[in-house]
Amino acid sequence: MSNTVVSKTEQNVRPPIVVVMGHVDHGKTSILDYIKKSNVVSREFGGITQHIGAYQITHKNKKITFIDTPGHHSFVQMRARGGRAADIAVLVVSAEEGVKPQTKEAIAHARAANIPIIVAINKIDLPNANPQKIKQELASENVLVEDWGGDVVCVEVSAKTGLGIDKLLDSLQAMAELLSIHGSLSNELEAVIIESKLDRKKGVVVSAIIKNGILTVGAKVTASGLRAKIRSLMNDRGETIKETGLSMPVEILGFSAVPGVGDLIVKEGSELEELAQSEDHMEIFGKDTKRTVAMVVKSDTAGTLEAVKASMADLVTSSIEATYAVKFLLSATGDITESDVALAKGANGIVLGFNVRLSANVQDYAEANKVPVKLFKTIYELIEYAKEILEGTAITEESKIKGRAQVIKLFKLESGDIVAGCKVLAGSIKNISRVSVYDKDPSDLVETDIPLYTGNVKKLKKGQDDTKVAGKDTECGVLLKPQFDDIKVGMWVEVIK
Repeated sequence: MSNTVVSKTEQNVRPPIVVVMGHVDHGKTSILDYIKKSNVVSREFGGITQHIGAYQITHKNKKITFIDTPGHHSFVQMRARGGRAADIAVLVVSAEEGVKPQTKEAIAHARAANIPIIVAINKIDLPNANPQKIKQELASENVLVEDWGGDVVCVEVSAKTGLGIDKLLDSLQAMAELLSIHGSLSNELEAVIIESKLDRKKGVVVSAIIKNGILTVGAKVTASGLRAKIRSLMNDRGETIKETGLSMPVEILGFSAVPGVGDLIVKEGSELEELAQSEDHMEIFGKDTKRTVAMVVKSDTAGTLEAVKASMADLVTSSIEATYAVKFLLSATGDITESDVALAKGANGIVLGFNVRLSANVQDYAEANKVPVKLFKTIYELIEYAKEILEGTAITEESKIKGRAQVIKLFKLESGDIVAGCKVLAGSIKNISRVSVYDKDPSDLVETDIPLYTGNVKKLKKGQDDTKVAGKDTECGVLLKPQFDDIKVGMWVEVIK
């Protein structure tokens, strides 16, 4: 029998949870992929292949958990009530491109979450790599690395060759020891939700990281005010498990509704249950501001909702130009519905959608009730629009536009008629709209500008099918009556009010 004595402090050491942040295309995903692949042992079942939002590796006999969130989730402040998801942030900066807008965003979010930063200067193998220039740019953002007289650890790496990756992992473990990160399997359960969504086959799927205690199959838990009995647990290797360990990422089945990202999962009836209760749907950022914008936000995942709310909170508190506060009437996953529009109408608000669908019927309902509905494909466009809202420029301008599109392609039919392939950039175009055509952006027009053409929409198409309406950010085919033979790519189609 071994006589080795493990101290209580060592027993309570919890593996660090690391989030990798930085500008798009600077190599966040490449670094994570290299770490992941180099840690997979061929004999292990499945390797680390299960996409549950995080994975755990072993480096020099000690574990590290990485939050493996896609793109726009990387800068989300995944802080639970009474806790936070990440212990350390790795800030990835390209050795060629340097500090970019999303690099600055990542720095701000790490500081807001009050977690230490380790800088990884990536792509150090490229011929134009200039790490000293990068360190100078970081110093301008008050991120002083060690060889510039600061206390921020900086590691030069190449995700392509693996250069410096071991040193980065060593630095993470050294930082974790300095932070003295603790947890205990004997404590009350605390698990932070890092992603949640509704899957058509599995139902509600929740990804979480265990901060304290043990989660077991059959356990009765609560999160966001929702109660659940755990039906299934799966680790990051795709293996079904019966119980969890500290800092372990796990996929959970058992919730009947989608809980919020950043919320805590705790045992039902525990002392921590109050921390896991859902907040009121009505959240207001910038309460001291005299004017308020009410909005409904719908998204494909709960992670995006958290990103939007966190970013808007930052915008309200940091932007001196902000003249509006933001009131979230509802933030939820799923496509935009008539009830969402009705809710926004009651508060004279707007509806924002990210990676969700807007049916023609709901679009018609929104137009009839004069409720602005905006759809976005990237989180950055959504946040930029939110900034315009807070500064009071977006709503007043868009409300004046009934429909605006730009011609991007031309198609000639056998009949000789020309169909203008258009991208709708504001408002909507209907199959009964009366329109004018201009050779420059209608927003730049003055009263004396005369349209090149004025007529009616004879037919409106989406793909091969006729449609009644084409909303913002959609492409459509417009057949004009009378025919306008001189229409060209780059011209603008404006719906007459």
